[in-house]
Amino acid sequence: MDLYITDHGPIIDHEWTLTNMVPGDYKSGQLNLHNNGTVADHVEIAFSTVCRDPGYEAGANEESDTLNGADGMDEYLKVVSMSYIKYGSGVSSGNLVKDGVSSVITDRNVNGYIDLADLNGITLDNLDAPGPGQTYPIDFDMEVRFDESAPNDYQGDECILTMKFDLK
Repeated sequence: MDLYITDHGPIIDHEWTLTNMVPGDYKSGQLNLHNNGTVADHVEIAFSTVCRDPGYEAGANEESDTLNGADGMDEYLKVVSMSYIKYGSGVSSGNLVKDGVSSVITDRNVNGYIDLADLNGITLDNLDAPGPGQTYPIDFDMEVRFDESAPNDYQGDECILTMKFDLK
């Protein structure tokens, strides 16, 4: 998906819904950021997650799980990789997460890997901006795996990751 942003323009949201995952499932996505404006200083990405159990919230928990809702599901959605690369410029913020480990994102729940719960509520700041006039676009890639240790209660639930991209 291509996102177009302009200097100090509107923040662009992108939602990624992870649903019907079973332990071991992967989901990957790619976004391309283009700057329609002039020179910009940097990009910020703000993350938020909402996990829910559609059956429970509709008033009929049809699943066999014992958990009401889906609180905690995002702790089992491991960020395997997250990269942010500015094409053609020779400049790269590179791997923000590689093999579940990051030097820029804190493992706040101390489970040994970066997950969507760790991303929830944080903002990555001072990332390279795409070039002006749609030159040097940014390629943002991310891969998430539903950890094998996830309890069965989360199967059939969903987690929505919202990413807000802002060009400063």
